[in-house]
Amino acid sequence: MKVIHGRVQHGQIVTDEPLPEGAEVAVIAAAGDDMFDLDEPQIAALRESIEEADRGELIPLEKVLSGQ
Repeated sequence: MKVIHGRVQHGQIVTDEPLPEGAEVAVIAAAGDDMFDLDEPQIAALRESIEEADRGELIPLEKVLSGQ
């Protein structure tokens, strides 16, 4: 997984980096009605968390739920 920034222009999502044809994407809207805003440090933390998960650096669910 790779996090790529983009904006909606004329009803289309335009990304800062090209994506290969047929790439599967998930979109998280960062502003608007009933949505949330992330500042640059939060976006960086989100990207790092996704990269950690992609590397398999995960915390077991039991540890998360136990609060340890």
